[in-house]
Amino acid sequence: MPAGPREAVFTTLLFRPERGVADLHLHLARLQVHAQALRLNPDMDTALEAVTEACQGRLTEGLVRLTWSNDEWTCSVRERLSLTDVDAITAPAPRWAGRINGTKHGAWSWASEMAEKGEAMGADAVLMVHDHRIVDERRATPLLLDDDGVVWAAPEEDGGVASITLKTMTNALSAAGLPVQRGHLNERRVARATAMVLVGTGLGVASVDTVDGVTFASPSQRLVDVCRVAYEAHMADEATWTSLGGAR
Repeated sequence: MPAGPREAVFTTLLFRPERGVADLHLHLARLQVHAQALRLNPDMDTALEAVTEACQGRLTEGLVRLTWSNDEWTCSVRERLSLTDVDAITAPAPRWAGRINGTKHGAWSWASEMAEKGEAMGADAVLMVHDHRIVDERRATPLLLDDDGVVWAAPEEDGGVASITLKTMTNALSAAGLPVQRGHLNERRVARATAMVLVGTGLGVASVDTVDGVTFASPSQRLVDVCRVAYEAHMADEATWTSLGGAR
């Protein structure tokens, strides 16, 4: 990836050989919003062609990183590691100028650095903290279930990346009696929580068992169970997928 944040924009899609890629239109719509913030003008008409070429002949599930930089698309494909439960640590969130915060941009080497930090501590997840509140996780979106049964997600103005996975399951969470509200994930709210769940393209749905070695006082399984049902229903929906034999 280029070093400068305004030198690239990217998104990461889930690929399955028998289905194609998931939520392509949502990924491309978010990429366009991020590109505008980064003053980039990607050729959206050729994005699917780039993804198709990268996945040609691949027989296993993977994650496709679609990147626009230097006036062209590039793609890389890697294995997907899904975890059902994780131990998390916290680390200072990287911050950039103004509207760059919250975009998937060219200066993304920080995520690898955070992954190394997590691995050194034996952690599966790294929660990014700014101004005494959790704003994101390095590859997923944190959700909190508080002791009143309210699900909280950080507001987008806190600087986290808008989650496509969360967007696809919001209606199902609400129908199950767990509507998502936006609010700062500060120390008080985390201390009151009965569960934390991470959702994202690269991770799927994972329950957070510990944060900096501390367990939840009265842990609840409800949020993760509802998220998993919603996620699997979305993945089973034919409309979720775009065949790489031709857009639909």
